[in-house]
Amino acid sequence: MIYPFSSAQNRILNCHCPFIALCILLATATYAPAQDRGLVRNDSGAFEGYTLYAPLRGTETLFLNMQGEVVHKWTSKHHPSNCAYLMPNGDLIRAGKVLGNEVFGSRGPSGGRVERFNWEGEQLWDFVYSSDQHHQHHDIEPLPNGNVLILAWEKRTKEEAIAAGRKPDTISKNGIHPDTVVEVKQTGPTSGEIVWRWSAWDHLIQDHDSSKANYGDVAAHPEKIDINLNPRPRTDWMHTNAIDYNPELDQIVLSPRSFNELIVIDHSVATKEAAGSTGGKAGKGGDILYRWGNPANYRAGAPEDRTLHQQHDARWVQAGKPGAITIATNMAGR
Repeated sequence: MIYPFSSAQNRILNCHCPFIALCILLATATYAPAQDRGLVRNDSGAFEGYTLYAPLRGTETLFLNMQGEVVHKWTSKHHPSNCAYLMPNGDLIRAGKVLGNEVFGSRGPSGGRVERFNWEGEQLWDFVYSSDQHHQHHDIEPLPNGNVLILAWEKRTKEEAIAAGRKPDTISKNGIHPDTVVEVKQTGPTSGEIVWRWSAWDHLIQDHDSSKANYGDVAAHPEKIDINLNPRPRTDWMHTNAIDYNPELDQIVLSPRSFNELIVIDHSVATKEAAGSTGGKAGKGGDILYRWGNPANYRAGAPEDRTLHQQHDARWVQAGKPGAITIATNMAGR
């Protein structure tokens, strides 16, 4: 299912509440109220429930009812990043900002920390995942076992990118920051143990430089990521903006916006297997199990066959449609 909406609207709807009905009020072509502030309601179209909302320039996370009233709130010492989740027991888990990272910056979707609060507002966890080598961004995903999946950038130098077969004129002087996913188990109020890891960097292919170890036929290996996708010389190469977990399949869906596609990977593999191409329930290790949205990425279609356009918010449909995924496509660049 495809739900298009604008970039401006996506910046406002920056938080998720998967366990409580989420009320989203959007102005559409069929409903365009003159009122531009305060509570705006379309009673016939609004979904009954609550909205979890964290203003980007504040430190509070607000829980709003259908009347636009704040029925609960949590206060942090930090500005939010791009996501917040309300758990079944009333705990709030959200991403927050770490300022002053000279490698990855602190603007836009940059985060750097994961915070957990109980319903009473007591902070239970403040885990920083930010250094000169890695930095949390965009999204996180709470898991049924209490751990948290963290979506992060990892630093690769220009020399490393060239060694991996990327065309030199498409590499920023600051290198390239591919995406990685780590699963973290809380071990203390500010500490955590990384118990699982997956990196896009372990699953690359390219047909540009035959002298490199990952040289191959891109069309014959759709399970691999062509390192020469998105040729713009910028560090944020993939710009993955969403992560979601399917407990029945033990799989993860990622939304690399700059690739204009969704990719699904196996979470059942051990960390060592996740760096390779064997192991796990699917027997594919950490390679891509499924991808959709832009077949030109693996030479299976032309640019006009592209379905996704700078998409956001990939989510598994948990009930009634096994394996189905919803996605918001911005329709940019059409």
